[in-house]
Amino acid sequence: MKITVILLVSVFNIFCQSKEVKLLPPDEGIYHTAFSTIYSSSNNVAANEVSYFENLTGKKIVWLNFQSDWFDGIKFPAESVKNIWQSGAIPSIRMLPWSTYDKNDKTYSLKKIVDGKFDKKLRKWAKDLKQTGIPVLIGFAGEPNGDWFPWSGIQNGGGNKTGYGDKDLADGPELYRDAYRHIIDLFKDEGALKVTWIFHVNSVGAPDEEWNDIKNYYPGDNYIDWIGISAYGAQRWGESYQRFVDIMRPGYDQLLKLSDNKPIAILEFGVADYLPNVNKALWIQSALYTVQQPEFSRIKAIGWWHSTWINHDGTMSAIQVDSSPEALRFYKEAIAQPVFVTEFKLNK
Repeated sequence: MKITVILLVSVFNIFCQSKEVKLLPPDEGIYHTAFSTIYSSSNNVAANEVSYFENLTGKKIVWLNFQSDWFDGIKFPAESVKNIWQSGAIPSIRMLPWSTYDKNDKTYSLKKIVDGKFDKKLRKWAKDLKQTGIPVLIGFAGEPNGDWFPWSGIQNGGGNKTGYGDKDLADGPELYRDAYRHIIDLFKDEGALKVTWIFHVNSVGAPDEEWNDIKNYYPGDNYIDWIGISAYGAQRWGESYQRFVDIMRPGYDQLLKLSDNKPIAILEFGVADYLPNVNKALWIQSALYTVQQPEFSRIKAIGWWHSTWINHDGTMSAIQVDSSPEALRFYKEAIAQPVFVTEFKLNK
């Protein structure tokens, strides 16, 4: 009997390890999430970071998104993942293949990823993740349809069709698609199955050309679990005022056409304080009202970028939700509505 029990437990454990675990959208409402206050290459999210944001806003979050750069090599950010999970939230990893804050950086080019140049280190990353047993979200190389990152379409062949792959497809988006597929296939091969894969683009492409359309970057429904956009208002001095709905709608409409059933997330949103013609508090109120409207019913998560930084020209981008008492008060009042939910569902 004892041998039989041991065998059954072993079979059960093998089954659990071989089963994909995904974050499901809420049955009703919109997940409340946030981006880490840490904006560096350290990949270290403090143990109190989740509780800090929750105490600040008066509401729990479902996931905490943080930046995992490859500045010091391709390494699994174990400390951040454990700190977030132990705080009651899901770790959401923004996996960024660059070695420096330079859009011309070619150290981890998409072509090198596709060619398997980093497979050994990526497999180690996947194995280390699997060992933790922690479910995570991963978004590889976000906003590729912009022109500000080294993995962007424009930096990897753009609309040219003769340098890589299918001669009917633009090289930049096709390389991104194939690099992302390569990473997902590799993780699955290593048995790292507790991953919810996110496709993350900017709501508006740069450049605004047909080859740079969101659909051209998409790895496909068989690879991706959630689809989402960044939708920012003015971030620095000199940028013009835009309503959240006008920023968000172009990307949202493209995502609707991209997939019939994938949940949509506003993965990053925010606006700076202390800018002319920008009332941050009212912008926040409008954004959190907009996502509740029936025409945007596919939106199942929303996450504020809680960070402030100094730009190269010396100007400040005060994006933190508590950049002013009024901004924080309006955020707290809006996010307190029951439509913004805090309990998550996994397909266990």
